[in-house]
Amino acid sequence: MNLRGKCSWFGGPQDTGVSPSEGLAFIYKVEDAPQLFLPTQPSGTTGLARRLDPEVFYIACRWDYNQYPKPSLLEHMALVRAPKTGKKFLVYPADWGPHSDTDRVADISPGLMAALSIQTDDEVEVTYPYTDQPEEAIMPYDRIVMSSGHGKIVRGASGSPVPPMLDEVNEARRVVNRTAELLIERGVDVITFHDDTSTSQSQNLNTIVAAHNKETRQLDVSVHFNAFDGNGQGTEVLYVSQQALAADVSTAIASAGGFTNRGAKKRTDLAFLNNTEEPAILLEVCFCDNRGDSDKYNAKFEQICSAIADTLGGKATGETPPPVQPTPDAARVDIQVTGNVVVTVNGKTIT
Repeated sequence: MNLRGKCSWFGGPQDTGVSPSEGLAFIYKVEDAPQLFLPTQPSGTTGLARRLDPEVFYIACRWDYNQYPKPSLLEHMALVRAPKTGKKFLVYPADWGPHSDTDRVADISPGLMAALSIQTDDEVEVTYPYTDQPEEAIMPYDRIVMSSGHGKIVRGASGSPVPPMLDEVNEARRVVNRTAELLIERGVDVITFHDDTSTSQSQNLNTIVAAHNKETRQLDVSVHFNAFDGNGQGTEVLYVSQQALAADVSTAIASAGGFTNRGAKKRTDLAFLNNTEEPAILLEVCFCDNRGDSDKYNAKFEQICSAIADTLGGKATGETPPPVQPTPDAARVDIQVTGNVVVTVNGKTIT
């Protein structure tokens, strides 16, 4: 299904256009799609439409139930692109609508509208299901800023048992640098940043956020490693508005490294996620103080970085760039030596 037309927003506690008891067309309980909903029912409401999390990326279209039966709509995601800004994201189908009288083709979440940098009645392009499309169709990012967590002076977590495990700052820098190289190979413009100067936590956070916000980009990525007394394990990706992307990246890292997939975790208390001005995710690659995670990370470092690059920039084509051919009229130097070493360059004697 491919649509193009105007859109509006819907869902969540502030959507007074739906009644407090209004449900959804093909999702009947929170357990059917828990990633779409707020943890608790908003006060004074009973319907699922008001319980939708407005920061999650979801969409309502006039689905053809003959082609896409209701249960199947939860099996795939849609790709939504804003022609006005060129931004595009993967989203969850959540409802049927809008009514044809509105002259719109889609209703989307407030969070998605903000991420696309559009307003009501701007146009969107909708492709569903995205898995039917070539892989390059779901490459959403042309320019990314990536930074490592903490800093050279303000250190992060570290595995303390003997033998030593992973150091968060050192390994985060390795992941950022290698992933950036792989993204560049995929045609993505990447800017990297590591804080070598800050001497306090607050200065460190401000420095990192400022480094991101001074750049023109489509996505901000911060790389960290977790720690929990040696007992935690697995991968998780933190977000405020980028739930679908966070889930995809977490799955990719976990699969590549053999980690437990802790999934996408919404966090509204982190300076990086709150203060960067573009869509952002924060990667917790694994637990640096867990022996099992540390061993898996060391063994699968390249695969982990490739998985992140594949998710953010599309899979590598494997094509080798053609060799650079010399220009026919390129400058040529002729050297002639005679007698007592008289050197002539392009007919001119050099003394």
